[in-house]
Amino acid sequence: MRSEGQAWAIDQLDEIAKASAGSFEVLDIEEPEEEDAPLSLAVSIDCSRFSRVDGGVPLRARERLRISIPSRFPLSRPDAHFTHKRYADFAHVQWGDSICLYQATEVEWVPAQGMFGFMERVNEWLRAGAANELDPIGMPLHPPVAYATSNYSIVPCVDAPKPEHAFWGGFVEVSRDGDVTAELGRWFAYGEERPETRLASAILLPATMPHEYPTTMFDLIKALMARDVPLHLIHTIINLGALSTPAGKPAIFVLGAAMRGVAGGETRQHLASWLIDADQSQKLRDAVLATTPDEPKDIEAFYAWAADAKVEWCRVLEDRPEIVVRRDADSPSAFWKGKQVALLGCGAIGSTVAPILARAGVARLELYDYSVVTPGILVRQDFRRNQVGYTKSSALRVRLISARPDLDVAVHHGNILNVLNNSVEMERLMSVDVIIDATASRSISTAFELHFRRAAKKHPPIISMAIGHNADFGLMTLVKEPHAGMSVDADRRAKLSLANTATGKAYLEEYWPIGAARRKPFQPEPGCSSPTFRGSFADVLNLTSRMTNVAASWLATGASAPRAFAMDLSGDGLATGPAREIGFEWRPYRVMSDGQHGYQIRMSEEAQAAALAWIRRSERVRGKKVETGGLLFGEVDELLKVIWVDEVSGPPPDSVASPDGFLCGTAGVADMNAEKVRRTTGSVSFVGMWHTHPQALPIPSETDLGAMKELLGQDTGFLGRRFLMMIVGGTSKSPFVSVTVFHRSDYGG
Repeated sequence: MRSEGQAWAIDQLDEIAKASAGSFEVLDIEEPEEEDAPLSLAVSIDCSRFSRVDGGVPLRARERLRISIPSRFPLSRPDAHFTHKRYADFAHVQWGDSICLYQATEVEWVPAQGMFGFMERVNEWLRAGAANELDPIGMPLHPPVAYATSNYSIVPCVDAPKPEHAFWGGFVEVSRDGDVTAELGRWFAYGEERPETRLASAILLPATMPHEYPTTMFDLIKALMARDVPLHLIHTIINLGALSTPAGKPAIFVLGAAMRGVAGGETRQHLASWLIDADQSQKLRDAVLATTPDEPKDIEAFYAWAADAKVEWCRVLEDRPEIVVRRDADSPSAFWKGKQVALLGCGAIGSTVAPILARAGVARLELYDYSVVTPGILVRQDFRRNQVGYTKSSALRVRLISARPDLDVAVHHGNILNVLNNSVEMERLMSVDVIIDATASRSISTAFELHFRRAAKKHPPIISMAIGHNADFGLMTLVKEPHAGMSVDADRRAKLSLANTATGKAYLEEYWPIGAARRKPFQPEPGCSSPTFRGSFADVLNLTSRMTNVAASWLATGASAPRAFAMDLSGDGLATGPAREIGFEWRPYRVMSDGQHGYQIRMSEEAQAAALAWIRRSERVRGKKVETGGLLFGEVDELLKVIWVDEVSGPPPDSVASPDGFLCGTAGVADMNAEKVRRTTGSVSFVGMWHTHPQALPIPSETDLGAMKELLGQDTGFLGRRFLMMIVGGTSKSPFVSVTVFHRSDYGG
């Protein structure tokens, strides 16, 4: 009884036949004998209209095909077969008569098109076959078929040798020996020294094999001998491979033929593999061990087995670089392939970033962490229950090696701060291509800042990642060698950029909160656990995967300027709009040194430009000999001994300027300072003053020194502990700048 789909298929074929003017005919129909059985019919197709070329399928004027329509048509596709086996030697014809119409049925078969789409595909196959275009130039060649009869899988991982003569004979190292899978590593030619390990026998051909591989050993040996492979070499290689196979394991044979690649290009080895079952493998081993010059039992055992043995083909799951095009080749993750990366922190961020890097193909991972796996973290960190109690770094290594057995992973269990005090460990850390700081630790980022303030600033790019208190915000920075500061510096610049951006308010409230409610810590185990964030594994992975891709795009393009990336996925709606992702890139600081107390002054280009603009204005209005000046706003870090100058003002309205000096006024200064403190949530405030020495050297004068003594002496209303004085000498076209930090202790305060 026909199914509804089969009835629809017949109606469509009748419609095609009526419209074809005799070029397509339905000859007979075999109805399904039972429910869910296929419907079979024979059709005749006019092939005289197809152009024929040498090497093409030699179609007759009319070809008869048998079409099988499944009961679940059109959800299941039909099959088409020739009613003869004359074209069995052609690619895309399997089992001698089955027409291979689809390379990927799940993608190419369109149920809605029904038999119209199917017969259009048949028509195109016949046309291309006659024109020898079944493997068009630039398209992948159709590989030969070895029908698997075993559930065992072979995974070749190393590119195959290229046969230079009639054949290549030798062995492949079984680098990973599982119960149902064997991974193949290095290749060794016959006669070369071989490792004392399990080996698979191998023969590679520079020629082709039949498109359907033989199913018996007798036929397979005949096919190899027809391609000039000596019989004695076949049995010697097979016997030696069996000899290296452990008891209870099947011996493996690998057969290669030059049938893989792209039409019109260089062909590579298509690998097929068969198994010699464990019992027969044992017999071959015993025969080899019992062989003497007078009794060649190994040869006898081989011939006895080969005479009537079936070939047990197994699945070949390719992992050779020459064959497999990486599925992430065009993604940002491609940057990480072959790189060496140090990951600081193996917690929420690190445990999700590390597998991303491993799958992307990093060559080496250095894992740094001092914590252990606890039960509570399993809800969002990439560890297993049976790893509770293990160090996070070692547990993460196990997870990575299970996905990438070849990955070089080094584990460092201990406080990362100790690495900075160990020259050997520091050298190892600095030898990587990229450092990713996933600790979100202010102490660690500050320690790096301190180290590179005191030592030569030579380090790989440093990516720093942080997530918000509900795992719905992400913040990442990048610093490279030319940048004056490290992650602390970039973090501060990100804060200021967000403060000066209309869409940055939510990020400021997330990462630099002012309200007490927002700053209240979350302790999952009150009283005995560190404060942390709320969020799931999905939340963390969502943020870290995006940040890892953005970091890869930065590094792949050779970006040298410091930069930041922030993302906001909070709220219940779709994450859309310009506020959802923000990126910043900053120009270099002007770095100056204070010779009195050893401070480093980092002045933004915007601040420099503002000061020069005020100097030019003064030169235009009052002439080039009149001094001018104003206020410096930024931040002081006494631990780092860094003073940032981010903003510069001109002279307050009550200032007094003349060729003999500049007296900075105070009108409006308090309000100006309050605005900057409020806008930047405390990161920019008054740090000092600047003034000019027109057409002179920028050396503090007696007047300048006297002013500092008066300002920082004991009997003064100024409450600051230090004061930055910047003097600009020369002219606005050729300025010379000096900076001096005056401290209250210099005057007994």
